[in-house]
Amino acid sequence: MRPIVVALLAVAALMTASCTGNKTTPSTESGLFFPTKPEQDGASMDALYRGPLVVRDSCVLIGRPGEYTVPIWWKGFTAERDESGRLAVRDGEGAVVAVEGETFEMGGGYVAEFRPLAKVEAQDDQVRRVEEWLGYPIPERCLGPDVYGVWSVGQT
Repeated sequence: MRPIVVALLAVAALMTASCTGNKTTPSTESGLFFPTKPEQDGASMDALYRGPLVVRDSCVLIGRPGEYTVPIWWKGFTAERDESGRLAVRDGEGAVVAVEGETFEMGGGYVAEFRPLAKVEAQDDQVRRVEEWLGYPIPERCLGPDVYGVWSVGQT
């Protein structure tokens, strides 16, 4: 009887971990918002982004003041501080693909664009759709007036 209870507890623990794993954002830094796609699908957009990785208000962003963008990374990407104290983004194989403050390149494309206001869907509607796709909310602090949109990361 005891081995069955142990086995059931192990299965329950694994199921709980797998169910909650898609609802969190991987990062070892408490409170840091580093969104990842719930599933790594095969298709991605291939526009080119070239610019810096930024951490502002505990949000991992890309771009420059007035044109910040919230990147949505693939499942398996992580963000941790390196030995210099800067945030380093690693792909699923552990290779560093971006470092805070440094210019880098990646493919992808916008899944939400908030400007020009007269020519795009309301920001709240776009954010709601992205959050439904992610399975969790984007904190308000990450969506200030200087944020242009949300970028789905492609090739890094």
